[in-house]
Amino acid sequence: HSERILVAEFDSNPVTIIIVAYSPTNASAPEDAESFYEDLGVAIREVPAHNFLAILGDFNARLGTGDAPFTHHNETNGNGRHLLELMTEHGLLAANTEFQKKRGKRWTYQDRCTGTKRQLDYILVRRKWRNSVLNAEPYSSFCSVGSDHRVVSMKVRLSLRAPKTN
Repeated sequence: HSERILVAEFDSNPVTIIIVAYSPTNASAPEDAESFYEDLGVAIREVPAHNFLAILGDFNARLGTGDAPFTHHNETNGNGRHLLELMTEHGLLAANTEFQKKRGKRWTYQDRCTGTKRQLDYILVRRKWRNSVLNAEPYSSFCSVGSDHRVVSMKVRLSLRAPKTN
């Protein structure tokens, strides 16, 4: 879709659309973040409402406790406000903030210089599919993937239907 947004469609019933996104950091120019979220909004609008949609992303966003149920941070940052606007506009929720986890199971990024832990990566799904998401959480994977981010995974149970035969 763009240099920061990848869209993959999987033929199933329901059709599953995965969008992978990498947001500009908070230090980037404000117009870069606005452009990214406009492009992401366009990609989301192209997905039919009845399809299962999961958006996997390094959003460089912190969501505070007032904006999501179980977050690592107390306050929402600039990118977090952009992310909240996107979630509100498209009826999305951050799956990895929906499950009560210990604080140590919420963070997704560790700064290599300071050791500071942050929750910057999220899996977004449409609210209508909330009951299909069984779990979402980050796993320590530094050794296996060589990244300062933890892998965030989600367990989903979709009710698949066979196509009707004539």
